Parts: sequence; structure tokens; C-alpha cells
Amino acid sequence: MRDFTRLSIPVALFLLSAACASDPTTSTTAPTPATTTEVFSGTVGQLATTGSPFVVSTDGPVTIALTSVNPLATMALGVGVATWDGTACGTTSISKNDNARSGATAVSGTATAGNYCVTVYDSGNVPNGSTVSFSVQVIHP
Repeated sequence: MRDFTRLSIPVALFLLSAACASDPTTSTTAPTPATTTEVFSGTVGQLATTGSPFVVSTDGPVTIALTSVNPLATMALGVGVATWDGTACGTTSISKNDNARSGATAVSGTATAGNYCVTVYDSGNVPNGSTVSFSVQVIHP
């Protein structure tokens, strides 16, 4: 009987401490939003700007890159992000890069859900009387 008593006290303490123990804290991480990749192509002349709208469906990271510039692949163009009002790009850039080059990220950041447009513009490198063709990639949620 004494063995039973000696054994029952530690078992009872174990059960009591297990009942009083708190659940481990569960950390929750927000799921990564699905991304959309859009490619816009066009031309830009000297001192000109062109814009293309895109919709960010949920808050998250946005990355914009020139993917091609022709006829001179190494030419720098301006790339910016502005708001889209349903008809035109806003006149004030949210973010811009006057020295964007093909093959590198031009603009990146975190955007809230909403309507935006990517602008590509001559930052002083397009020769007088000519146009430059480009493709720009926008990755967003």
C-alpha cells in the first residue's frame, strides 16, 4: 500500500500540473497573397509619358521592372507609379525612378489595395524626333 501511495502522489502532481499548463502560444502569419504578373508594351517619344492601369486586389508587395528597351537596350527610361482614376494616370507619382534600365527592378514597395498605373517616360535620353519601344513588367497581389 505504501508503494501505491508513493506512486500516486507524483502521478497526481503530474496530472495536476498538466491540467494547469497553458496551451503553447500559436503564432499566426498572414498568408502570402497570390501575385499577378502583367506586362505592358508601348512606345515613348522625346519628353513624352505613357501609362497603363493595373489593380492591386489586396495589400502587398509590388515590383516593377523594364524588361526591354529598343532600339538601344542599355538606354535608361523613367518608370513611375501613380494612381488611376478610371480614365487617366494621376499627375503625381507615388514612386519613380528616372534611371530605370532593362533587366533590373525599377520600383518596388508595398501597396494598399486600389487602382494604380505604371508610367514609362523619357527622362532625357530619347533623341529628338525618335521613339523608343519598351516592355514593363508589374508583379502585384
